[in-house]
Amino acid sequence: MDAAVRHEGDAPAFYRRDLVLTTLAVDRQFVDMLGDDFTYTVYYAGTSEGDVYKIVQSASGPSRTADVWHAAAGEPVRALALSRRSHALYVATDYRLRQLPLRACAHRYDSCVRCILDPYCGWDKEVGACRPYAPGLLQDATNSTPALCDASAPQKSVRAGYGQSVHLATFARTPDALRDQHVMWYHHSREKGRYRIYFNTERVLQTSERGLVLLSVTEADAGRYECYFGPSLLASYTLDVDTHRCTQPSKSQEYKQVYSDWCHEFEKYKSAMKAWESRQMVSSQLPPPYAIRRHTFFS
Repeated sequence: MDAAVRHEGDAPAFYRRDLVLTTLAVDRQFVDMLGDDFTYTVYYAGTSEGDVYKIVQSASGPSRTADVWHAAAGEPVRALALSRRSHALYVATDYRLRQLPLRACAHRYDSCVRCILDPYCGWDKEVGACRPYAPGLLQDATNSTPALCDASAPQKSVRAGYGQSVHLATFARTPDALRDQHVMWYHHSREKGRYRIYFNTERVLQTSERGLVLLSVTEADAGRYECYFGPSLLASYTLDVDTHRCTQPSKSQEYKQVYSDWCHEFEKYKSAMKAWESRQMVSSQLPPPYAIRRHTFFS
């Protein structure tokens, strides 16, 4: 009997629990980085749930999920086929056939960090857009180059009153390809300098979308906050804590202004609570998801 075929690099190219893979297509992408040539193996893996995972592997590093396409919700993917002439991936189920562009850069990625991880795409820093790769555009499919996207990362200023809670967002909705990845938050303060933030249940929380929540902020919480995915800067915030709002007003006009501000804040909390209650009502009426317990990998 023939011996088992070993994994290249002694590890599977892709591994995910509770996921059933049904078919596979493989492409090679050659990238000219102004004299340095890179070759990437790109796996397209169809699943029993109708998704297509786009997995990128370089010759010098581990593989990584670059994107997840919801190609046919709830329908198992039966076949995948690549067309280099039309630069497309064809996805077949029992009931439909779909054509997906391989270089859907601007359509799929709206940030530099997401764009440079796809070997078909590159970030145009002059116009702030993701384009099909050409020499001169930013790209780092191995996610190993520090500060490449720092100049393109969103930078915002946030002002909060003493004792308020602050939410610093990373994504409006975390991309499926990054849901298993970790991000790190850092704080630049006057007293401590730059240090990594560790979450706890008392004052510093992490949201399901990788955002940061600071409860009951004080003057010590002021400063710059940065969120990183590997070496890449995702977002930067400058937090200004207004400690003067807690001082006692001395004039009638100041009393009126403080009263107006707190009424406005209270209305916002009421609206947020109603929206949360509506989402909870909808979630409670949904049937529980059906989970398939299988371990799947390929190389």
